[in-house]
Amino acid sequence: MGVKKKRETRRRDLHFRKDTTMKATRRNFLKTSAAAATMAIAAKTLPVVAAASKSTVYVGKGAAADIIPKIFEKLGGIGAFVKPGSRVLIKPNMSFANPPAWATTTSPEAVYTVAKLCIDAGAKRVVICDNTLRDPEQCKEKTGIAAAIKDLKEAVIFVPKSPSLFVEKSEPKAAALKQVQIVKELEKTDCFISLPVAKSHSAGGVSLNIKGMMGLVMERNKMHSDMELHRAIAEQLYYMKPHVCIVDATRALLNNGPAGPGTVAELKTFVGGVDPVAVDSFAVTLASWYGRAFEGRNVQHIKYSAELGFGNVESSMITEVAV
Repeated sequence: MGVKKKRETRRRDLHFRKDTTMKATRRNFLKTSAAAATMAIAAKTLPVVAAASKSTVYVGKGAAADIIPKIFEKLGGIGAFVKPGSRVLIKPNMSFANPPAWATTTSPEAVYTVAKLCIDAGAKRVVICDNTLRDPEQCKEKTGIAAAIKDLKEAVIFVPKSPSLFVEKSEPKAAALKQVQIVKELEKTDCFISLPVAKSHSAGGVSLNIKGMMGLVMERNKMHSDMELHRAIAEQLYYMKPHVCIVDATRALLNNGPAGPGTVAELKTFVGGVDPVAVDSFAVTLASWYGRAFEGRNVQHIKYSAELGFGNVESSMITEVAV
């Protein structure tokens, strides 16, 4: 189904009940809880900060090795982001010890392609980082990511678990995420590349670039239990904002996310850009989540991110360029 047709469908806010078994069903999605209604009302009361200009997203269909380099070419070349001798952090989805076919983790081909591009541009070290929810060694193996990058001597997989590997930050402008412990590696990084898989999420609606950054937080459970989750997800952008965002929609997990298994759509698509809000907003339109089509502004954390001034969410402010 084309993007234009999807945008003509009836819109409603994309909220999902938190399901601690990570087995959200379409019935969960169709039920509207009081908490979800409260979040929808709160979203309307936030001050809107208009972006200065339109954002461009670059979209291509094909293999990672073909499409990802073209996205970087459209962005001015990998050299515009990665300098000789620099240190790069790539943030994929790697939290679950599942095979790539489940679409719960970033495809190993995408991780390899981005890492190799960075190394070829002269990066001294490429750190592939995710604070996994499951056993780190199992996640490295089952996702295929360890095998994919094993011959890249400048690349390393880093799964931070010790509190000493995180640093506490605070932001007075934040309403929910006033304090957070994020991985120290970001402070050493010259270039931060977000590389999430496109998938549904029982609590966040969908998990793309902005939601995926929770993998760089030490205690993400606090964002679920102690805060208004969607606001906290958006406010991560106060603390960390990728230089480049590429959504790996090779496969998209349409339900039962984030852990799966669920319905997987073979989209063979990549969406890239420098505006994480615009990239996520466009990526939402690629598929029907739980059997329904949405725009980015129907996902509360993406909408919050735009209202806080971090990027464009409205389709009228996003230009699609094919690669």
